[in-house]
Amino acid sequence: MQKSKQKIDIDTLRRYLEGRGSPEDTNNVRKWFSDADLENELTEKSLLFWDGISLDQDIMGYNATHILDQIHHKINIEEEVFLDKTNTRFRFINYLTRIAAILFIPLLALTSLLYFQNNSFRNIKSYSEIHSPYGTRTDFYLPDGSTGWLNGGSSLKFSTQFGGKIRDVKLTGEAYFNVVPNHKKPFIVSTKNIDVKVFGTSFNVMAYDDEPITEVTLERGKVEVFRKKDNTNKSIGVLKPNESCIYSFQSDSSKILTVNSTEKLSWLDGKLTFKYEPFDEVIRKINRWYNVNIEIKDELLKTYIYYGTFKDETLEEVLKLLQFTAPIRYRNFERERKQDGTFEKRKIEIYYKK
Repeated sequence: MQKSKQKIDIDTLRRYLEGRGSPEDTNNVRKWFSDADLENELTEKSLLFWDGISLDQDIMGYNATHILDQIHHKINIEEEVFLDKTNTRFRFINYLTRIAAILFIPLLALTSLLYFQNNSFRNIKSYSEIHSPYGTRTDFYLPDGSTGWLNGGSSLKFSTQFGGKIRDVKLTGEAYFNVVPNHKKPFIVSTKNIDVKVFGTSFNVMAYDDEPITEVTLERGKVEVFRKKDNTNKSIGVLKPNESCIYSFQSDSSKILTVNSTEKLSWLDGKLTFKYEPFDEVIRKINRWYNVNIEIKDELLKTYIYYGTFKDETLEEVLKLLQFTAPIRYRNFERERKQDGTFEKRKIEIYYKK
């Protein structure tokens, strides 16, 4: 590229910078400023002109203070505009960042919640529960084909996925089981104080919360009983037909006895049987069987031992029969009505008859 042949005339530049230039001077200066090849020379000539300016403040129209104030004011305005634009841009970006953060946090939380809920739902087990009200007996059928009966005031709980690696049920109260054999999938009856491992058999478990003992009676087959204490399971023993395992939680003691399983399971035939049992245990069983609230008011009566069987008798008939074998009298109370319209259990108090 050929270098420009133009020459800068210092006098022309001076006239232009001093405001005395002609239109021709103005055109020439504009050409010089637009010519990149003259940039260095233009800078040198302008510096010469700058150095030649008189510092005499008496020059007509010259007011240094006013001019400096105007310059500073202009600089400040330009600076404020620049900073305002810059800060606005930064504030806007910062605002967007905060919005993104605010939206991101709940989005992340929601995503995490859905993820964990999805995995939790896969792991959460749902359960079915069967209840037998006081004064009734209820039969049940399990998904694996096992069957049984619940005595009054009892409940049986099991997973809806029953029959996976193990078949486990949770019992409160008393139940008779007839279990389908499956050695690959053990059947476990879990109570508050003991577990029963079943190998395909018929047996009875009595585990009421208000009873001092838990009792397992085997009719046929084989079961193993484990006591539960201090988060450990310890085998008590393996039962044979016509044997009962009686476990006391309070004393952490157990015993295995030979029994007549037909008598032990007489409740299945609607019979209420007592075999040399203390009077307070007799009353507990009567309360569950007839859904009443009988209270022993004299401690002496608790030492009496009872033996007998009742079937199809009314509560009044049972109380009268008890009077023939012990010096007792009883008092009936009217049933109180609850706020929801239902009635309290029938209340009876038993006293020692002198």
